[in-house]
Amino acid sequence: MRRLLLMVSMMACCLSWCQAQVKYEPEYIIEGTAGQQIVYDPTGTVLENDTDIKCVLYIMRNYWWEATDVALTQTEGKWIGRFDVPGDAVLVCAKMMAGGKTDWGWPATYASFVLDKNKQNKEGARMGWALLRTPDSGLNLPGMMDAPGAQPLSGETQLMWFNNEFAQFPQAQPHEFGYLVKTLNRVKPGEKKEQLRQNLTSFLDDKKLQLTDQQWSDIYDIALRTLGDSAIAKRVREREKKDYPDGIISRDEELLRIQNLFGSVKSRDADDPTAAQAQKDFVQFLKRFPSDKFWNVHSFTSDLFYSKIFRAVIYDRIMRADDYSNLATYIHDIPFEEMIATHWHVAEIPFINQQITAEKALPYSEMLIKEILNRPRNTHAMQLVSPNEWNAYVVEKFNMALYAHARILNATGRTKESMKYMEMVYPYYSKKAEYADLYVKLLNQLGRQEEVIPYIKQCVPEDATTQEMLDLLKSDYLTNNPNGDFDQFLASLKNAEQIEKDRAKAIAELIDLPVTLFTLDRMGGGKVNLADKKGKIIFLDFWATWCAPCKASMPGGQMTVNRWKDNKDVEFYFIDTQETKADYRKTAEAFIKSKDFTFTVLYDNGEVGKQDEQYKSVASVLHTSGIPLKVILDRRGHIRWMGSGYHGSPTQMADEISYILEYLLNE
Repeated sequence: MRRLLLMVSMMACCLSWCQAQVKYEPEYIIEGTAGQQIVYDPTGTVLENDTDIKCVLYIMRNYWWEATDVALTQTEGKWIGRFDVPGDAVLVCAKMMAGGKTDWGWPATYASFVLDKNKQNKEGARMGWALLRTPDSGLNLPGMMDAPGAQPLSGETQLMWFNNEFAQFPQAQPHEFGYLVKTLNRVKPGEKKEQLRQNLTSFLDDKKLQLTDQQWSDIYDIALRTLGDSAIAKRVREREKKDYPDGIISRDEELLRIQNLFGSVKSRDADDPTAAQAQKDFVQFLKRFPSDKFWNVHSFTSDLFYSKIFRAVIYDRIMRADDYSNLATYIHDIPFEEMIATHWHVAEIPFINQQITAEKALPYSEMLIKEILNRPRNTHAMQLVSPNEWNAYVVEKFNMALYAHARILNATGRTKESMKYMEMVYPYYSKKAEYADLYVKLLNQLGRQEEVIPYIKQCVPEDATTQEMLDLLKSDYLTNNPNGDFDQFLASLKNAEQIEKDRAKAIAELIDLPVTLFTLDRMGGGKVNLADKKGKIIFLDFWATWCAPCKASMPGGQMTVNRWKDNKDVEFYFIDTQETKADYRKTAEAFIKSKDFTFTVLYDNGEVGKQDEQYKSVASVLHTSGIPLKVILDRRGHIRWMGSGYHGSPTQMADEISYILEYLLNE
């Protein structure tokens, strides 16, 4: 077999020199050693003064990494642990942690080569050593390249290590070819294609060459997408299918066919024949290509479409026939990464948008959350997380779904269970107003009133409070200080320096754009002509009943209205726009009534299904699109400020609007 030689400059670099610069032993390890000792000296590192240091050890075997935990004990200032070295290990790398800090041992890293019984490097070790320190290489460790002091290898050095690998192990080249090509694409994009083509041809001409299904699939993608050589790609496809008739390439072809079949469905009928055929074909697809056989498969097609096929299979029946049965049928087959989107679409969004009740959402949310929390670590990506890190990793990764599940549980009256999940995600949401509001309510319902006021005080400087929380704080304050000034007390809890920064930022965003004023119908009857309001400061909030962020921002709008209700020079109008249903006014009125909002609502003009005339006129002046859209008009009727979207804090929103109103009133 002809060997691919990469012409690069050799660098004086060896692992033993690197290891001499760090506080970690051993420099090398012998395969199969039982009770191998590792020694870590934290002197001079970020963990120098920590007393509870943990170690995660990453072991490279079979061209992949897996994480394990190594218990450490402290002896004379050093931390010592032991582990059994697998016989097929080629490289190990340690990560030390304590107190939320991590030490990867940069610039040398805490990595050791695993040698064979003759104390020689093993196949794959040099390649792994190069790619370990290369961002987005496919073999770097999670968080390692983001650590302070991280020093990624130069492209030339990466290729040097590949050269060294193939010099000792020429037979490794076809097995490591995919990694080599990815490295070349990063380092020398567009170069050496003819050389790569010759290597592929040599692989195909070697009738005795035995590669894994994944390796042939990688080579197929290289031939097709890197080289653009359909003739070689065809030969690779034939070779892979001969060796693996039910392998990755056959699976990809069938996956793409079924995905296209779903895409060709034209009707929403419950019994649409094309959709029904796609569903049947997917059943056969999983029988022929069972998930547990392909958990670690990666290819261009599967990476692009495999998760999407589950969206089609599950959502198609829900949208078409309100049939959730496919969720239960395929719950264990859904890729772990896809669980976030599945929970979002099946439970969270329909619940938030009131498309389904909490009672209906709950069993599907429970099913998904149970699967998320109990899914075995059965993929390479999951095995990059150590057993001791796993639970915290899952909560971090799926915190949005867990939080949504807590809200659904609360809405169905399952308070204790709701609090369980709220406390799981506390580190991620405790400083967000929506979370804080529910957390306070749950504390009260569960008889933990002594925690309420301290928590609210903690939320005030973060702008993570709602009107209800401030009312509780005010009641408590006046109970203990009957003659006290609550507003002064509240201000004392805030960060004065941050307030001034926020005020200056808001004022710096002022604009001055003339706009045509208009007349709109008022909810409850009558009309409002904004042209008659010149001389006053006008706040406008464009929203719609179908817009979740619009509705989420309304408590902040109500809070602002309440602050300014006694000022006759400021008026607030919330304009219902972009509605598409004929009875949208009835829906809007029911929503406003259900939330006890007291502000004035106006209806945008336009034909049925296009009630957005005034929104368009304002948005065109601002060169923006999307709702919620908030604008403030000065006394002349000019737009002086705009805000789009909602960032989750009613008090922050009320403060920002108030800064602008105060400025314009004193202008």
